[in-house]
Amino acid sequence: MAVHKKDKTNSISRRDFLKLSAAAGIALTGLGGNVAKAGTNEAMAEISNSVKTIPLADVDQIRNKKIKIVPPKEAVRYEIIDSHLHFTDFLQKSDGFPALCRAMDMAGVKKSVIFGMPIAMECDSHFYYYSATDYLVAQQLLAQPDEIRHRFYPFCCGFNCNDKYAADHLERLLHIYPDFWRGIGEIMSRHDDLTAHTYGEVPHMDGGGFLGIYDVAAQKGLPVLVHHNITAQNTERILYLHELKNALAYNRQCNIIWAHIGISRQVEVKELPQIAHELLRDNKNLWMDISWLVYDHYFLDKFPDNYYDGNTMEDWVELIERHPDRFLLGTDKVGHWQTYPAEVMKYYPLLDKLKPSTVAAICHNNLLSLIKKY
Repeated sequence: MAVHKKDKTNSISRRDFLKLSAAAGIALTGLGGNVAKAGTNEAMAEISNSVKTIPLADVDQIRNKKIKIVPPKEAVRYEIIDSHLHFTDFLQKSDGFPALCRAMDMAGVKKSVIFGMPIAMECDSHFYYYSATDYLVAQQLLAQPDEIRHRFYPFCCGFNCNDKYAADHLERLLHIYPDFWRGIGEIMSRHDDLTAHTYGEVPHMDGGGFLGIYDVAAQKGLPVLVHHNITAQNTERILYLHELKNALAYNRQCNIIWAHIGISRQVEVKELPQIAHELLRDNKNLWMDISWLVYDHYFLDKFPDNYYDGNTMEDWVELIERHPDRFLLGTDKVGHWQTYPAEVMKYYPLLDKLKPSTVAAICHNNLLSLIKKY
């Protein structure tokens, strides 16, 4: 994922961050039972009036008109729901919702999951957990007209999953925005250089605050999208798979989506389709999203270092047809939409090889079966 240089024209100031945080606290303590008792529309209206949209919204509206989206090189042939999309980048900047919808229209994407970036970057390339990302996403989405707002399924992700009180933070967030969040994620566990350069211990998905998050998710009916590398960089030994298995076994009522099938930069292993098959066979509460580098490297064999994992596109087609109800498609774009159509249409070679019923499942039906419905 690319990290961009700081741009003052579209970044949230410290003053606006403090205003947003204070407003969120007022919403939690002041709205309280009134919001909980109100219907969805009334609750959203009360929150929108109490927690004012930050000035970034006005800046985004102006910039959206200037953002150029690279047109696709072929006609739209599939209708897709994007299961993995970050509204903000590592500096908590975004091209905004109107430009995103233009890009989605070009790519045949009717709807999308949307979430922020739970980790923010300092000027020295170190990272820290950024809980305000959820408030940014919520306030920006609530500020949009109905025709934009209804195209998105918001997930919350701004948790330090090493914190044993992370579940408390999650429950507060669900209370502040009732009947709003459709899932949880993308939350981070063993994300190679990213988590290695984030303050605190490296998170692992079978400990810390993760377990409490799984319990809340199971109780509320929210799927949990987790980035968890299958192993470390530059080794073929499978080091971290047992942590995923432990998390799946901890609470079988919690549905977990494994982002990128456990793959990240320089994560190179053999027999990934077989590993995925065994996991899906043994864990009915597991789904896998095909997004980011796993498709380029493992499906298309486009490893930058010419690594060969021993599998082909046909092996992946066979795997997906064996488990057609357990895969999702996502772009994993991060806050900027210029190349969004190409990131969607790169999946067409895979979709062309699948049965029509399987295409429908992985392009939209599987996601719709997972997300929280209100």
